[in-house]
Amino acid sequence: MDIKCNIVRDLLPSYIDHLCSQDSIHYIEEHMESCEKCREVLESMKNDVDFTVEIDEVYKVEVKKPFQKLARFFNGQKKLTNYLLLTTLFSLLFGFIFLIHSIIKFNEHREEVTKLEVVEQEKEAIMDEVIHILGASTEVTEKEEKQLLIVFNKYNKKLNLLAVFPAADLKDWLQENASVKQKPTTIYPIEYKEAAIVIGNQGILRENDSITPSGYDLGTVVLAKNRWVIQYEYKSSYEKTIERHHQVTHYGPSTWSIFQAPILLFIVFSVLLMFWIFLMRQNKHLKDVMG
Repeated sequence: MDIKCNIVRDLLPSYIDHLCSQDSIHYIEEHMESCEKCREVLESMKNDVDFTVEIDEVYKVEVKKPFQKLARFFNGQKKLTNYLLLTTLFSLLFGFIFLIHSIIKFNEHREEVTKLEVVEQEKEAIMDEVIHILGASTEVTEKEEKQLLIVFNKYNKKLNLLAVFPAADLKDWLQENASVKQKPTTIYPIEYKEAAIVIGNQGILRENDSITPSGYDLGTVVLAKNRWVIQYEYKSSYEKTIERHHQVTHYGPSTWSIFQAPILLFIVFSVLLMFWIFLMRQNKHLKDVMG
């Protein structure tokens, strides 16, 4: 290896990095044309430089890995946010559907309750009319019989029997059933043989002993007032209405049970909406971090 090779090889690093003067570059390239060994040294040095570049590229990839993971997390969270929004909107939609259904059901229930209120109103009306006829009398006169017959005929489509009992003859029974003194009460009927008068579909019934009381537990209403105990039985054809009134009054749906489904769906909607807002803010923050 001569002195020219030594000079050229000393200059090669600067030549590769483009730091040489034009005269030096010309000198090196002229020498390379005639020296195969120096050309090999140059190629070897260039390969070393490429390896370094490759290492730099690997380093860049490793540096990017955390950001790639963050990007995948961001994309996954965006999908979750979209699914959550869809679920939130569905809960709102079904909430309104169930609300409309509940409103219809509530209105139907209120209409039925209003319609059946006539049962309670008639209880008071029948008793008041009978008490007004009897007044303070101690026995049922012929005039009062006719007036009671008019009352029965007025409610003939609903009543099967109307009877009046002297309270003095039922002292023991009244002590055991004190509730009948407060308001018209549904109770098992008193035996009609004790009645001062019994009125039925055929008019005034004179043979009270042969009358069989109704066995329906809600079919008889009794009220004790002043010197009299008034009792009437419903027709069997009207018992379905009485039964329904009892069911609606004591076991009918509450306002909460009717509107429970839409209320719960709106609560779910509110919770999902707040969670969706939280995710949207988090996504915005991640987007700002990632640039």
